[in-house]
Amino acid sequence: MKTSKYNVFFKYRGKSLAFNGFTSSFAEVDEDFNRVIQNINSIDYDKADEKTKKLIDDMKMGFFLLDDDANELSLLKFNSNCGKFNLQGLGLTIAPTLACNFACPYCYENNQSGMIDVEVIDAIYKWVEQTAEKKEQISITWYGGEPLLAKSVIWEMSQRLIEICDKHKAPYSAYMISNGYLVDDDVVAQFKKAKITGVQITVDGPPQVHNLRRKLKNSCEPTFDTIISHIKLFENAGIHVGIRINIDKTNLVGLEELLDILIANELNKCDIGFGHVRDSTSACSSISDTCLTVQEYANESYKCQKILLEKGFNASDFPYYPSIKANYCCADSLTAFVVDPKGNLYKCWNDIGNLKLSVGNVKERESQKISNVALEYLLWSPFDKPECVSCEVLPICMGGCPYNGLKNKKPDCEKWRYGLIDVLKTRYDVYCMQGDENEEQSGDCCGVRRRGDAGK
Repeated sequence: MKTSKYNVFFKYRGKSLAFNGFTSSFAEVDEDFNRVIQNINSIDYDKADEKTKKLIDDMKMGFFLLDDDANELSLLKFNSNCGKFNLQGLGLTIAPTLACNFACPYCYENNQSGMIDVEVIDAIYKWVEQTAEKKEQISITWYGGEPLLAKSVIWEMSQRLIEICDKHKAPYSAYMISNGYLVDDDVVAQFKKAKITGVQITVDGPPQVHNLRRKLKNSCEPTFDTIISHIKLFENAGIHVGIRINIDKTNLVGLEELLDILIANELNKCDIGFGHVRDSTSACSSISDTCLTVQEYANESYKCQKILLEKGFNASDFPYYPSIKANYCCADSLTAFVVDPKGNLYKCWNDIGNLKLSVGNVKERESQKISNVALEYLLWSPFDKPECVSCEVLPICMGGCPYNGLKNKKPDCEKWRYGLIDVLKTRYDVYCMQGDENEEQSGDCCGVRRRGDAGK
């Protein structure tokens, strides 16, 4: 037997704690656990007593211990390739328009007028039908620009996509990324018919902060109160809202005030997610000076997580708690694409509208060979980077964002490289406050308490 290279051990609140990056198992451990780790080379499992055997078995389950012939790096590569090159299902992020009614200073897109045309729509239907015939999952994300500028198109397309999937008994799911401004009772009702079960809406701070960042084009009219009222419409209708807060150096001070407003509006059940504002494209290069570095973002997002927890928001599981990654996102997934209104296909949301980075067109998809851009994304790998191969957080980082990795020609380290221990300490504090009610224990004698789902 041997210990995992992705074990992290530390002391906190007088306890010994252990985390394994391969399974995301997090344990409060006792002296028996520590004794096995320290003497692993001299322990003979076959000659060990039953208590020690049970402990070793539980430690193997959490990947704290491995058989001598286990190759963790090869297992990670296998998982990664399974994620990247899985041929089942189809994930389409569809932008029916690249027009937008907002003028956010950090937007990475070059907004364009125009709506998706009939030929593109028909080509999407054909693609979806070919996948649905195999009874495989169809996942749609409505995107833009602002997708609700094309709401009639979305409602019509949704009904046809649902009909196709129902005919072939293929699973169907849909989501939307919206600024949340163009919402009313009819939109909420249409969400239900279109089987759009959730929506991500950005709120960047209390009114005085948000209204400077999330502003209308050609208008000084504030947007904060309108968006909050629309989030309430969705939530009251049972459509889940994920509230995204894009953070940089200019809006961190307003977080607590914003959360108090959400609580006052009974929106504390919404998932809160923090976005790292970055100057990803030339369209948002003007905000470079206000962006946080990854290390700064790790520190600030950890502080934000603590504030969320103190105020009763859910901030314990992913994305606040590290999770093993296979492929990183749609950019390095063989069966996921972004579609613009003209049918051009992209691998990354950041690329939409940039024809140099298009990987084809949906109308010509069946006759096209895989493009060099797609190959670059799909073959981007942390296993080619010595600094990643030797890193103890590799399973929960996997080299970071492929877009930034390719752009900067080096791994784009995730926040876990800088803030893992702090996050684990906070997770342990939450565990101690909740007691054992929501946690599993892996055995009476092993001293290992793991998260209920080691895969999250």
